[in-house]
Amino acid sequence: MLEVKARQLAIDTRLRLGSQSTEYFDVYRAVISLGITCVKRPLESSISGATLKTNKVKVILVNSSKTLGHQNFTVAHELYHCLYDENLVSRACKTETLDRAPDMEQVADLFATHLLMPEDAIFNQLRLRNKLDKKLTLADVINLEQFFSVSRKAMCWKLEDLKLITRNESDRYSVNVIQSARSLGKKTDLYRPTNDKAIISDYAEKASEALQKNLITESRYEEILADADLLEEVTGIVEEADVAD
Repeated sequence: MLEVKARQLAIDTRLRLGSQSTEYFDVYRAVISLGITCVKRPLESSISGATLKTNKVKVILVNSSKTLGHQNFTVAHELYHCLYDENLVSRACKTETLDRAPDMEQVADLFATHLLMPEDAIFNQLRLRNKLDKKLTLADVINLEQFFSVSRKAMCWKLEDLKLITRNESDRYSVNVIQSARSLGKKTDLYRPTNDKAIISDYAEKASEALQKNLITESRYEEILADADLLEEVTGIVEEADVAD
C-alpha cells in the first residue's frame, strides 16, 4: 500500500513539473519550480535533512557533510514532506533502512526512489546500452547511478527491488565505491561530501539582484533565507532531533 501511494505521488510530481518518466530528474530545479527554498549546510549530525513549513515558506535543509548522491536523495525525500505531508510543521530525517523507519519516512524514501529512479527510466537506459535481458555488471550499476546522480547504495537497492541484481551482488557492489567508479574513468564527486553552504531558491536569485543593485548589504544577503530566521529554526529542528535520539 505504501509502495503504491509513493509511486503514484512520484508520477504525479514528475507530470506536474513536465518531466517524462524516462528522463533524469533534477531535484534542485524542482525545488525552484515549486517555490521551495533548499539550504545546504555541513552539519556535525547524523541527520540527513529537515523540512520546515510555515504559512509563508517551505524550507528544506540538507546536510552537505553527506555525499552528493546522498544529498540528492535527501532533497527528493524532503520534497515528499513539503508537498504531501499534510500535518507537517517541521521534521528532521535520518537515514534508516526502510523496514525500520516510521510509515511516513518509508513513504518519503519510496517516493524519492520512484521520483529519482523510475522503472521506465532504468529500463530505457538499459535498452540504450543494449543491456535488456542481460546480467548486469558492476559497470552497469555505475553507469546507472551516474545517470541518475544517486548513491551506490540507493542504486543497488532499486536494482535489487526490480530483481535485476541479487542481494549478494548488491552487497558486493557496495564496497570500494570510489575506486570502482574511478577505474571506469568516472568522476567521483557523486561519492564525496561537498561540505558546501548554499541557498537554492528563486528568492535567493531575487536577493542576488537586490545585492547587485545595492538595495541590500552583502551581510544581509548572506543572512537571507526566504524569511528572517528560518535557517536558525530549521537548524534547531536538527539539534532537537539529535537530543531526542
